Amino acid sequence: MIKVTKEMRETFARDGAIKAAGLLNLAELEECRRCYEFNLENPGPIAMDMFDGTNDKTYIDFGTAQSFEVYQPVLEKIGFADFLADLWGSEHVWYFGEELFRKEGGDVGRSLWHQDTPYFTHRGPHMANIWISFETLPAKNALEVIKGSHVGTVYDGAAFLDPGDPTRPVWGAKHYPQLPDIEAERSKDSTSWDVLSWDLALGDAIVLHSGALHGGAPVDKACPNRNTLVLRFFGDDVRYSPHPKANSDFCFDLSPKFEVDSTKAGDLFRGEEFYQLR
Repeated sequence: MIKVTKEMRETFARDGAIKAAGLLNLAELEECRRCYEFNLENPGPIAMDMFDGTNDKTYIDFGTAQSFEVYQPVLEKIGFADFLADLWGSEHVWYFGEELFRKEGGDVGRSLWHQDTPYFTHRGPHMANIWISFETLPAKNALEVIKGSHVGTVYDGAAFLDPGDPTRPVWGAKHYPQLPDIEAERSKDSTSWDVLSWDLALGDAIVLHSGALHGGAPVDKACPNRNTLVLRFFGDDVRYSPHPKANSDFCFDLSPKFEVDSTKAGDLFRGEEFYQLR
């Protein structure tokens, strides 16, 4: 595992995302791929082909108790916890879970822009998604992140129900401001948003704050497939932020699937179901 530098700490805190070049060696990348393949072979209850029947079709799934048995030794073996603790300045690190994304066929549209925080019940500076691709990717086919958006406005989530309506809200205007249509604005002015993206070699990863606006770029004939594993973690400085008391308009039920020790907004976010790596 690579060492965290002062520049990496400062950039992550300021921009909300960094490219961690060579985060994984090829053996570690293969271990992560084995975990990913286990999820594909043993899909969870939420597994779906999102936007099936369109050229935006993307397979997604989340971790389960069964998959965690496969992931746990890999998470312990690879030094994710020490890396993130150093990046954040946190004593402790917990694993929140994984998510899988698969785009195949050489003509699949982009994933909708969003922040993870409106879907979660926790917020704070010690949050991170480690975005790992199992293909070499040019920046135009990789993840894109809006620079500094993790410390700006928390927008409503994207409902992910209609690729033609990328800002359809999850909770409604009473609770959050609606997402801007970032792609529509970029099509009119390519400089309207400060977008971060990187070329990725095998073993590279993008480490982004979960509250940063992000979206996966499309795949094309030159880069026809993208298999991505996202590992999510949190550290000491994360607080409980309960969902609005409202019905969500989303592609699956957002009711928390875990028990937390927190009882009111602002409590430290903790729970026995989150695996403590450090």
